[in-house]
Amino acid sequence: MDNNENLDKYKKYLNEEEEVIIPKEEEKIAPPPSKKKSKVVPVVIVALIVLFCGAFAGAFLFKDEIKNVITPTTTVPPKPTNVVTVTFPEGYTVYQMGMLLQEKGVCSKDDFYHAANSPVDGIEIANPEERAFLLEGYLFPDTYEFYLNEDPKSVIGRFIDNYNQKITPEIKQKAAALGYTMDEMLTLASIIQKECDFGIEECKNVSSVFHNRLKNSRETYLGSDVTYFYLKNMADYLGGSDSEKFDFLLTKYYTYNKYRKGLPAGAICNPGIKAITAAVEPADTDYYYFLTDETATEFYYAETYSQHLANGKKAGIM
Repeated sequence: MDNNENLDKYKKYLNEEEEVIIPKEEEKIAPPPSKKKSKVVPVVIVALIVLFCGAFAGAFLFKDEIKNVITPTTTVPPKPTNVVTVTFPEGYTVYQMGMLLQEKGVCSKDDFYHAANSPVDGIEIANPEERAFLLEGYLFPDTYEFYLNEDPKSVIGRFIDNYNQKITPEIKQKAAALGYTMDEMLTLASIIQKECDFGIEECKNVSSVFHNRLKNSRETYLGSDVTYFYLKNMADYLGGSDSEKFDFLLTKYYTYNKYRKGLPAGAICNPGIKAITAAVEPADTDYYYFLTDETATEFYYAETYSQHLANGKKAGIM
């Protein structure tokens, strides 16, 4: 093949490539259309502005409702300024309760004492004339809320309502099974409360001592000196330890020889549920005596008086 023939083929090849690479005039891509102002954009902007203004106005008008939905409040409403909270420890007497109520501004102690000596429906007291306070034992120790300057009868009602809720039919049935009225069982529970402010098992042991002393005959001397201190600690209210009223109540409450046999005339404090439970569920023992060491934390029990004296020496108090 001569050079002229090669040259012709090469030109033909170039012409074919140009047809592929270079488009024809009518197939050339048209230039982009010229930019014109669109009516769509302003409309969208206006719509967004309207929506934003509407949302802002709604948030302002309903801000409180929105706040409650998004962040629900957990703030406890403040207690009214005319309401006071008072806690009465287990074993408090009516005398102590009256002083605390007066201190807190609930009612005067004298008005409270008068209300505590007034009969209440549903509570049967067989010997009201022998009691230092008629309702001693029934004013259940707990935490209460009272109005300032509240009617003392209303105050008493709060205690009694709580007592009726705490003293279940089961507790009353257990008292009856042991041969005691609920009033008598509260009296025993009040003594246990003052003798043993420890765990329930210790209280049940102390309870067993008193139950054993009373089991065969209620003419047995109970022998608990806390019954004397009940009167001594409120001697001023009774007119002094030399007063006629004090001497009269001493014969009804003090459970030692020449004074009161069996249970005292009534409760000597307001016992808590632990002491009440121990009273109706005494431990099964043969103990007739108990004492504590000088710290009043270690208990010693005995079946006989000679063992009791030996325990006293062991405890370092005899």
